[in-house]
Amino acid sequence: MAKRLVVVIAGVTCGGKTTIANRLINTFNSISVLHQDDFYYTKYEDHLESIPELNYHAWDKISAYNMDKMMIAIDSQTSDILVLEGILLLDDIRILNLADLIFFTVLDKEICWSRRETRTYLPPEPPGYFDKYAWPEYEKHLEMIKNKTNVIFLNGVDSIDFNTSVVVNQINELLLNLKK
Repeated sequence: MAKRLVVVIAGVTCGGKTTIANRLINTFNSISVLHQDDFYYTKYEDHLESIPELNYHAWDKISAYNMDKMMIAIDSQTSDILVLEGILLLDDIRILNLADLIFFTVLDKEICWSRRETRTYLPPEPPGYFDKYAWPEYEKHLEMIKNKTNVIFLNGVDSIDFNTSVVVNQINELLLNLKK
């Protein structure tokens, strides 16, 4: 393969992005996956917006991530297929410019919340954070990309198997076209 294929899986929290990305490892040879969550700033107090009324920080904004560090990690990858997964990847123009395929998971608020409330976050997420910050950030992100023609939307209520098959089929189609 002459050119590395970059696949971006972005979208709603708890929509299946990580599971899909991890399943791709078992499907393709010469593939690597980078998770945006691995690039949260460690000294978050210095980078994240403070939310005094919740005594918490805004983790669902692009400023929570060290995207320069993520770009260095991206540049160091040597696999033929690179999968980037995370809620706010499309907020970074460098990721948009690299992407050969873009997937965006969507969910309605009630299902998203029912999944999210079963998770444990460190630091623990205070009551009200989802409604006041996480969900509105997702809605802004969705609004930004919903009219883009190069985005393939995945419904997070569909099974992981189904959504993974959509991603696999799109990758295979693009790989075939690259060989022509």
